[in-house]
Amino acid sequence: MSISPESESPRQLLDDLERRWEIAQAELITLREENAELRRLLAQAQEAASSQTSDGDALPVEPAEKDEPPSPHALLEQWYQRYPEAFFKGHTQPLKVGIHHDLAACEPWSGKLIRRALANYVNLPRYVKSVREGARRIDLAGNDAGVVDAEAARHAAEKRAQQAAATPVERSRRKQGGQSSPKATSPQKKAPSPKTVKAEKTPSEPDLSEKSLSLEDKLLGLKQKFQSR
Repeated sequence: MSISPESESPRQLLDDLERRWEIAQAELITLREENAELRRLLAQAQEAASSQTSDGDALPVEPAEKDEPPSPHALLEQWYQRYPEAFFKGHTQPLKVGIHHDLAACEPWSGKLIRRALANYVNLPRYVKSVREGARRIDLAGNDAGVVDAEAARHAAEKRAQQAAATPVERSRRKQGGQSSPKATSPQKKAPSPKTVKAEKTPSEPDLSEKSLSLEDKLLGLKQKFQSR
């Protein structure tokens, strides 16, 4: 019994649908495994933060004045003292992915302020230089927290190139800014223009005309006196 092409088309369609369903199921299983791994890492981070709190190594800090939070730069300066195993002023190591969540669990400030302070650190040239493929990442306590992958290393390399290209421009702008200040004050030292000199000399002219008119008046007065006699 032969099968016509018309009967083969629905069967191929069903096979194709079953194959797609199997692929979707495999992707779903992978996503579930990744989600479980992320949950496990988050639980470990929370447990590490709680253990640090109990040991007194990373106690949450109460703000002195809740209405006046520190600037991002000032908060970063505090982190250098509070988390010396994670934030360095010299040799630097890449931080773990998602470390802002750990900081939010220990700091009393808003997430926006924490991210801005963290951005000041991760954009430093020395930090960008440390982000290379395979480099060890650390958490707030200095423990291993993964490695830098190829995508993060590529992004850091692009940022290094941008910073290197921006440095000469900033230097040239500083030089131009230093030369522009004398030019701004030079108009105050200009010599008076010819128009100004003429304007200063003109007040003497009416005096001569006034003198000539007064002499004529005197002569007329004397003439009238002689005629009256």
